[in-house]
Amino acid sequence: MGLIKTAQEILEQGHDAVLRGDFASAADKFRSASQKFSKQGDMSMSQLASGYASIVRVSQRPSDSGLYYNAADTIRPLGNTPLKLGPREVTASYLAEELQLLGNEIDAVGLIPDQPERWAVRASSLQDLANRFRSNTAGDPLVMPELLQKQQILAETKAMQLQALSEEALAESLISRDPKAAAEHYQTARLWWAQAGRQDMAESAASRVSSYGKAVKCWFCGREVTGERIHFLTMPSDLTELVSRSSGDGALPSCVPSLREVYACKGCHSAVFKMADSRALQRTNELEVRVNAELSEIRRQIEQIKDVMRR
Repeated sequence: MGLIKTAQEILEQGHDAVLRGDFASAADKFRSASQKFSKQGDMSMSQLASGYASIVRVSQRPSDSGLYYNAADTIRPLGNTPLKLGPREVTASYLAEELQLLGNEIDAVGLIPDQPERWAVRASSLQDLANRFRSNTAGDPLVMPELLQKQQILAETKAMQLQALSEEALAESLISRDPKAAAEHYQTARLWWAQAGRQDMAESAASRVSSYGKAVKCWFCGREVTGERIHFLTMPSDLTELVSRSSGDGALPSCVPSLREVYACKGCHSAVFKMADSRALQRTNELEVRVNAELSEIRRQIEQIKDVMRR
């Protein structure tokens, strides 16, 4: 009889597994405890154990927002019941809100728009989420990152990261029509990333500031354009010293002599490549006609040789 564990003992085994970081085993123990409590008619403890199981199940696919929503829905009815998760203890309602926000974050960040206006919608969604992290969670580290990844992430830090992503989304919504404004939003994003301690993302945003804010003069048409790789590109060219010097008379550069490149606005760049493609296709067709004619002549000669050999 001593080998048969009570529901409470199985529940404690689940907590021990959580402390070891063995979340798969913990989920099994919590589910088993929930079933055993249910058979005993203790539905409140069964619901509690089921809640624990749904929480640790997030570890199976931490990028699946559905697992976060399911866990939030499972523990939300528990209200202010304290939940023991490793060294932390929080109320079910508090953790349910965090789980909901983390699920929302996965969905919002994973949405990659294909049109400028949708970038603006993404920016608004991320801004709203940042505000909710600030207002709906306490100053302590978030529970789930600490539980699953042993990372201490403050809600304010998470809000800063979302704020940065919101600014970047705003920039992308503007880049096609106002690259200077886009560069300003990336500059703001850079500051948010730096405050959040993400120097790598801050440097990435800084490179966008440099690219989107860069202004040049098109070598071909003389148009002044802003927004590198969006509204203008570089093209390889053979530049003499005289030509290089003469191109530097204006306020904006039209070439990079050291790299033997010229700047081309998107219109001129695409026109040059389309014309080159057209000429290449024309040349290919001409060669095809010539080759086919020569092949026909070779076949004719082969047939003549066959005729002579048959005689």
